[in-house]
This record gives sequence, structure tokens and C-alpha cells, in this order.
Amino acid sequence: MEDNYWIPRNLDAPPLFFMWEVDIAAIWIIWLVIGGVMNMLILGAACAIIFGRIYGRIKEEGGKGLIAKLMYWYTPSELWLSKQYPSHVREYIGG
Repeated sequence: MEDNYWIPRNLDAPPLFFMWEVDIAAIWIIWLVIGGVMNMLILGAACAIIFGRIYGRIKEEGGKGLIAKLMYWYTPSELWLSKQYPSHVREYIGG
């Protein structure tokens, strides 16, 4: 009886699509398909490069909860359900 198991190099190893991480590869593929369907492959490739790199940078720097942090700091306070301080006041109180 032969058992075939794939053991990742470490426990935090991300899922891969060939040699790329799945989420970044998906961004590239989606933009290339959109560009191909619209008969604008060069624009699709440019968007794939731009958005793939932007997402990669955000992913490396941000960690968990990045979207919530960005929404807290860069959206108007009126959009939140609870009372929040305006962004210029938040900067001084750190809250």
C-alpha cells in the first residue's frame, strides 16, 4: 500500500498555483482574461501588473485586519454605526 502525502515546508506555507501564491495568481489571471475578452490584452496585462504588485505590497505590509484599519482611518466617520472621532481628531488621540 502506497501513501502519497504532501508535507509543506512550514505550517504557514500559502497555497500555490505553480510557483505563485494563489491569490496573486488569481488577480493576474482575472485581469488577463478581462483584457482578452475586451480585446485589449495590453491594457489587461498592464492592469494585472499594477494590481498584482499593489496587492502584493499590501499583503506583505498589512497583515490581518488591514482593510478594517484602512476603512477606519480613511473613510468618513458618518459611515460607521458607532460614534467615531473625525480622522483629523483620531490622529491626535490615537484612538
